[in-house]
Amino acid sequence: MITQLSFKAPHVELKNLRNLWFHLTGLSCNLKCKHCYLGCFPNNKTRNFLTMDKIKVALEESKKYKIEEIYLTGGEPLLHPDINNIIRLTLKHTNVTILTNATLINDKKARFLRHIEQDFNNELIFRVSLDHYSEEKCDEIRGKGSFKKILSGIDNLIRYGFNPIISAVNIWEESEDSLKEGFFDLLKKKGFEPDEINLKIILPLKIGEYSKNIQSYEENEYVSDSNIKNPDRLDCANTRVVTDNGIYACPALVNDPRGKVGSSLLNSSEKFFLEPNACYTCQFNKTGLFNNNWSNGE
Repeated sequence: MITQLSFKAPHVELKNLRNLWFHLTGLSCNLKCKHCYLGCFPNNKTRNFLTMDKIKVALEESKKYKIEEIYLTGGEPLLHPDINNIIRLTLKHTNVTILTNATLINDKKARFLRHIEQDFNNELIFRVSLDHYSEEKCDEIRGKGSFKKILSGIDNLIRYGFNPIISAVNIWEESEDSLKEGFFDLLKKKGFEPDEINLKIILPLKIGEYSKNIQSYEENEYVSDSNIKNPDRLDCANTRVVTDNGIYACPALVNDPRGKVGSSLLNSSEKFFLEPNACYTCQFNKTGLFNNNWSNGE
């Protein structure tokens, strides 16, 4: 893996900050997945949880932009001790997507989350990480018993009227048509009629646990002027991530100092250089790697 490039990497300009991410729980998660690009696992305290004060400051600073969607992520964001108040606070501003493995969403929690959403005009959306429609392949990556726990969480969300999005990392390099068919069949068996927006298939990022357990980047896998394609469609052209130690251009780079663009939204750089190897994956994904695809991949 290249650690230091010998040329000036191409860059992306922040055209318009539309997607604001809050990295809530650092690297703490209740699962230890073999492909986690951040290396999250239970009781990992490498980064402190994001405080309400920092969230409030970022939301105030974001008023100068036209924020269309807020994302709550981690680790597992539902582990944050103040998650309910964070959801309420962010729903006052715009639609909110929670990226979760759904294992902590029991019937009571799903019902409570529905009550929270009903107090606001904006929508609460759940994007659930489930990398395969088969129990065997899911448990191989996320740990034994994870498939059933995740499906239970999905069941509870559907029961209370949520419209969950399945986020699948295509680890086995299967055709998207095959994955789509398998996931749609799985959801239909639960009495849920999925649409195109209910499945987000992404390429694996070969960093973190993935690089340790499966594969790392080759020496030629980096973004250059010769292979960059339509940089304005990349998430970093319209996204910033608020973390405990500053602002980052991308959710995948909160472990990488090259991803940091400033200490606050108002004094962060609008220019981001695509130097990390992870940027190579992002530019080859058919859609934005992280943000929801409401316009079918545009």
